[in-house]
Amino acid sequence: MDSFVPKYAIITEYIKNKIKEGALKDGSKAPSENALTKKFGVSRDTVRRAFKNLEEEGILTSIRGSGTYVHVKKSSASKRVAVITTYVENYIFPRIIMGIESALADKGYSMQLSFTNNKFDKEREVLSDLIEKEDVAGIIMEPVKSALPNPNLDCYEMLKEKGIPVIFINTYYKGIDIPHVSLDDSRMGYMATRYLLAKGHKKIGAILKMDDGQGHLRFSGYSKALLDAGIKNTSDNIVWYDTKDENDISVLSEHLINRLKGCSAVFCYNDRVALEYISFLSKQGIKVPDDISIISMDNSDLAEYGDVKITSLRHPMESLGKKAANSLFKLMEDPKKDVSEELITTVVERDSVKALKE
Repeated sequence: MDSFVPKYAIITEYIKNKIKEGALKDGSKAPSENALTKKFGVSRDTVRRAFKNLEEEGILTSIRGSGTYVHVKKSSASKRVAVITTYVENYIFPRIIMGIESALADKGYSMQLSFTNNKFDKEREVLSDLIEKEDVAGIIMEPVKSALPNPNLDCYEMLKEKGIPVIFINTYYKGIDIPHVSLDDSRMGYMATRYLLAKGHKKIGAILKMDDGQGHLRFSGYSKALLDAGIKNTSDNIVWYDTKDENDISVLSEHLINRLKGCSAVFCYNDRVALEYISFLSKQGIKVPDDISIISMDNSDLAEYGDVKITSLRHPMESLGKKAANSLFKLMEDPKKDVSEELITTVVERDSVKALKE
């Protein structure tokens, strides 16, 4: 005589087999109660019992008002989050990483730290290793040269298929649906330029990073502020640079002299560039802020490093790191949740901007 198999157990096994076959992927919606009651000729209570068992096993998760999803919980060995940034020595990253680590520790997670050196091949190497091992609960990632077409988007698609949640920090890639936590760079560029306009400056230049999406967004805010003020030809006074030039912008000396000639103020991409530019100007016998005003972004220690203290927009480094980690936790619970957040901060006034007389 055949042993009796409860119908809820049959449904449980059916769902597990569909997951093994790949017909149901991690993050996909489970079959509805209606569909399963019709398929197996059972009551809703039977289906609900099967779902409850699968939830207890960590195979399904129920989201109120949305439905039931496949969401295989990681093993306890995966209480680790991969944090991948472009550089370790960049002045804002230590504070961001501190914020991430603090939020992870609060939830009992550890951190696995890697760096890409802002290179696509290194990004692919790091991501491929994570895909192969599948031993992290999630990834917090700073994109590489986010203004350029990325050859590694297939890696991010594979991570999504494997149910490993990813969140971008500082910037993001266009063309892939992955949430991000960053500054509202367009708005920040607008605020910096409006600050200079309010101080009486009308011919305002900018030094911006061309291989990073943040540079493009800051340019859009800069341009909008000037256009709103009735100032045209906003692209004539721009110096674009790429990552390799950031530590020595004097290689752009011809552009720095010709394109910013006649500007009474310049908006710099970040404090490092502002510091380099002030040094370059000093060698030309040009004084800040007497001859030209400077505003930058990040409000890092570098803003107070030189003889001229730089007016700069604050970067919420540690807070941004904590927000990114907490957004990742939300993504672990609900893979379809929109957890993107763009932050706005304030101008920290110092000595590098001179108010012009009307």
